[in-house]
Amino acid sequence: MRRSSSLGRSSIPHYSSASKRSSSTSRSSVGGGGPLRVRNDDNPKVTASSSKTKRSSGYGFSGRPSMDYQKPVSYSDRMSFGQGKTPNKGLRRASHMGVPTTILKDPRKVSDKSFQAICVAKLVEFLTEKGYPHKLSPEILKAPPRKDFFQIFEFLYSMLTPRYRIGKKPEEEIPKIFKELGYPFMISKTAMYALGSPHTWPTILAALVWMVDLIKFGMRVGKSIDSFLFPPNEDEFDSLPESQILFDYVEKTYIAYMEGNDSFEDYDEQLSNHLNQKLYGISGGIENLDEENKRLENELDSLEQEIQESQEKLKKMQEEEVCLKENDEKMNKYLAEMDGYVESLEKNYQNVEKEIETLAADLHNIKASNDEKQLIFESQEFSQEDIEQIKIHRKDMLRQIDDAEARVGNVDQEIWSEEMRASKMLETVESSCNEYNDLAQLLKLIPSTAQYACGVDYELSSRHNARDKFTDVVKPALQSLKEQWAEVVHEKSKELMMEKDVYEQCSADCMDLDNELKLKESQLKRLEDDLEYKKQIGQKEFEKQQEEKEGLEKEMSQIKLSSGKTLSEGQKEVRDTQKSVESKMRSMEQDLELYKTFLKKSFSKLIDHKERVEGILETMTQKLEEKLQTVKIETERS
Repeated sequence: MRRSSSLGRSSIPHYSSASKRSSSTSRSSVGGGGPLRVRNDDNPKVTASSSKTKRSSGYGFSGRPSMDYQKPVSYSDRMSFGQGKTPNKGLRRASHMGVPTTILKDPRKVSDKSFQAICVAKLVEFLTEKGYPHKLSPEILKAPPRKDFFQIFEFLYSMLTPRYRIGKKPEEEIPKIFKELGYPFMISKTAMYALGSPHTWPTILAALVWMVDLIKFGMRVGKSIDSFLFPPNEDEFDSLPESQILFDYVEKTYIAYMEGNDSFEDYDEQLSNHLNQKLYGISGGIENLDEENKRLENELDSLEQEIQESQEKLKKMQEEEVCLKENDEKMNKYLAEMDGYVESLEKNYQNVEKEIETLAADLHNIKASNDEKQLIFESQEFSQEDIEQIKIHRKDMLRQIDDAEARVGNVDQEIWSEEMRASKMLETVESSCNEYNDLAQLLKLIPSTAQYACGVDYELSSRHNARDKFTDVVKPALQSLKEQWAEVVHEKSKELMMEKDVYEQCSADCMDLDNELKLKESQLKRLEDDLEYKKQIGQKEFEKQQEEKEGLEKEMSQIKLSSGKTLSEGQKEVRDTQKSVESKMRSMEQDLELYKTFLKKSFSKLIDHKERVEGILETMTQKLEEKLQTVKIETERS
């Protein structure tokens, strides 16, 4: 495993092919004097728990950096920022002569409450961002218990050394780890025993924040560390440098060796593949290039499909946004109506309170008058006749009171029935208004900024004089809109009839053109048949001329044998016959060329005519389809 800072590239020398360890009896460690592999009969695999004396940061017994024996990881999932140590036992450390031995003082304002709050916020933010699995809050980090601090430190240091687990003596282990990481200030063991105290926790908190900054720096630098350690060559723009390939091979084989493996055939094969790729190119041939091209095309298709899906999702989200905006506007209108309704209820409540006050005053006055009358009644002296008249008058008054109460009950019953009837009518009006508003929204008449609203507010509400608005505003606007659309529908129906006539005319023209095309094709076929016939005639004439030529040659040979003519006369006759034959051949070739040119011209003209007719048909069909689509859309809108 490569370490970014604590185990530099230069700490492990490059190996030649002779440094491969083929035998298990005589093996040398990295650098000639590195740590030997220790075998344990009980536990053949060396793990982090097998040796408590080993440091968790990746350092071996000899004080030199060794490979991580827990898990071989890649560049991206490991970081170590400890101070580097030389791997050679023979080399001594540089002396510390002339270096001041005084303990450095932390220049930060560690005891300042604001600085501590900033550190706590920074630590909480980083831990929550990286998925800290335990409970965490700023109040805990003001004076954390030992368990919480050890969990936080284990989580942070495991990002530098994977699979790190804190030991049984964390008070001794943690200061050593901070020292190995290069923390410039002293952390004592006594501070680890008194973590939550006010005089020790601020320094520990500042050390944790320094560790967070170190991790962030390592995350930024760790991904590009190879480009610094192995700078690319101009001639090797598309492959790894040879030194990096060899370093990777040595690293992996060393990790396998420390884990107890004795064979490295897989790593040898990987090394040969890398070197072959470097020598012959990454592609390795036309077949690999074709496969890579197919893979890239598949990736491109998948990316295009993802782009289309994302565009569809974006359209859906935009439509949802429009619906939400419309719902928001409706909700705002409804809230405004509810505010008006609440104001009207408050006014009614105030009026009822005033009526109650007046009734209470009237009741008080009535009680006062009754008291006065009672006093007068008690002070008066009545005769028997007066008492009888008073009883009769009292009975009449009681009867009148009963009649009045009965009339009041009847009136209350009538009021209740009228209120129920009014509420039912209000419910029907509300449902009618809602149905009307839904239809108007579908017809794009609501809101007033809709496509066909023309600035008119077509929306009806049962709470605000819907009847007056309907008779004064909505009904005239709907009648005018109906008349306009009736005219539009009438015009569009005329246009549709005209387009249908045009379509029928175009279809008739297309039929004529198809018939003409079939006629031309039949003519072309007839010309082809004539050409084939003339070819056959020419071939027969050519064969006949050949036969005549052969017969003449035979006659010439016979004449040479039979006649006693001289050689010059025979040659002259032969030349004459050859000239006549050549003239006939030339005339036949000229006729053949004429036939070919004629056929080429006729074929080209027929093909041009056919393409022109097909182009006219395509344009006509496209125009007709576009007109039909526009007519359908306009009819649907109307």
